[in-house]
Amino acid sequence: MATVAPDPQLDIREQLARIDKMQVEIQKTQADLAKTKLEVRFFPGTLFFQATLAAAALLTAGAAIGKLFG
Repeated sequence: MATVAPDPQLDIREQLARIDKMQVEIQKTQADLAKTKLEVRFFPGTLFFQATLAAAALLTAGAAIGKLFG
């Protein structure tokens, strides 16, 4: 049986398609990384704000219980 050599143009097109697909994946990964960096940058401020709200809620609950039994 004779084997037919594959057309080099098809191999190049296939490789280019893989490269394009990998570039899209890299761009998605970079976008996710940028989003994560932005979230991490604002995390301490968000954490402080949430802790302040939690403390205020606890103080309010304590005052309500004190008023109820006091």
